[in-house]
Amino acid sequence: MSVSSITLNIVSRIAIVIAVLSALSLVATLVLYFQGISIPPLVMALGVWGLPAAFILAAVVVIGNIIKRRSN
Repeated sequence: MSVSSITLNIVSRIAIVIAVLSALSLVATLVLYFQGISIPPLVMALGVWGLPAAFILAAVVVIGNIIKRRSN
């Protein structure tokens, strides 16, 4: 495996982890809201910023794979 393959693999796994944590954070935000409990700022921030960050990382992986295939 080349260094670029390992890097893209790590970035894609990080994107998946961020996306899952963000989705769980959004669910937690809804549950806490409907129970009338104060939502912690970290949970709210992860819900708001997590999915766009994961989307950007996923786009980086796709573009990296396109560049890698065109150079072969």
